[in-house]
Amino acid sequence: MKDSFEFNKDLRKVTKEVPLKNVKIKDNFWSKYRKLAREVVIPYQWEAINDRIPDAEPSHAIENFRIAAGLETGEFHGMVFQDSDVSKWLEAVGFSLETHPDAELEKNADEVIDILEMAQRPDGYLNTYFILKEPENRWTNLAECHELYCAGHFFEAVVAYYNATNKKKVLDIACRFADYIDSTFGPEEGKIHGYDGHEEVELALFKLYKVTGNEKYLNLSKYFLDERGAEPDFFDMQWEKRGKTDFWQGGVKREWGKTYFQTHLPIKKQSSAEGHAVRLYTCVWLWLMLLQKLAIWNYLWLVGDFGKTLF
Repeated sequence: MKDSFEFNKDLRKVTKEVPLKNVKIKDNFWSKYRKLAREVVIPYQWEAINDRIPDAEPSHAIENFRIAAGLETGEFHGMVFQDSDVSKWLEAVGFSLETHPDAELEKNADEVIDILEMAQRPDGYLNTYFILKEPENRWTNLAECHELYCAGHFFEAVVAYYNATNKKKVLDIACRFADYIDSTFGPEEGKIHGYDGHEEVELALFKLYKVTGNEKYLNLSKYFLDERGAEPDFFDMQWEKRGKTDFWQGGVKREWGKTYFQTHLPIKKQSSAEGHAVRLYTCVWLWLMLLQKLAIWNYLWLVGDFGKTLF
């Protein structure tokens, strides 16, 4: 049987995607919610990430980037994955603009992209938590600190925005970051032989490959998937190296097992959907690999759910 993970040029021809701008939805149910997202949710998110919602805890998401860009002074605030809120907003903007052009919304997004460009480090790195708070600890706790997860959400946002506007600045920022990640991770000597605790960058790199045609991103996506679950355990090695300390628990007791991270077995040997549902679901290649297992497909067919998602 042909290996379903044979990544090559033909993968881009497996399915033919319909451009979002060519999709017209006139259904009463979905049209209402698409309008709600466009007219209420996205503007509300813009106000939220700019800390302009009365009586709400400040997000600091945009402010973190402004500080990293040198436009403001201050310290990082928020969760270690706070950057992803900006990326998710930008991705939503891209999807919205592709079907409903909005000059003011596009202007806001372009201003954010300018800030991201200024915040990006000379080597391509872009993560405000580690730029501002722990610059010496890049990539030292991939199990918990969501570095590649945040990168993945940024890449997805970039693809959506580029598809909508054809503006290359944001794509160049993403490619610089992806090139830096490729120079840092991989099977070669001197690189980090590991992957992120939260799957996300895998599918994002594939999307970036589809837009750019750069096979480096496709191969890196494959590497992260193939390396997951390999022995010796990458997260165990990093944990030992940093003195058996955790980011969340702050001590030596690790409460999450390998199944939680889908690292208990190599991906191709996993025969059931286990662990953190969002992590499994967001990594489309993990998901597709598991769907090929008849037992899981039958499970989904019979009960109709997977984690917190109801089909």
